[in-house]
Amino acid sequence: MKYYVRWEVQEGNDAKEVILKQLEHIEKSGKMKHGGVLLGVRGGYFIFDIEKPSELLYLLGTAIFDNCHVESYPVVSYKELGEFLKEDLKKAA
Repeated sequence: MKYYVRWEVQEGNDAKEVILKQLEHIEKSGKMKHGGVLLGVRGGYFIFDIEKPSELLYLLGTAIFDNCHVESYPVVSYKELGEFLKEDLKKAA
């Protein structure tokens, strides 16, 4: 399942070294399909392809959870949404 994760360093936090180390771990994991820096904030985003939500704990680790505000959302493709809507329309008919 794909997850969108947005992270932003908490105000007043200067944890550059531990966050950088965790970002390297994330890149090596092979679970990140896309990611980058959000230029308007001190943070970034990831698109992960993982089997279960708890994998986010190991990918982000305490380096990010302790030093950043994190939001995560499951991602559904437009194709999957279209299939759902077609099914829903059939049920309504």
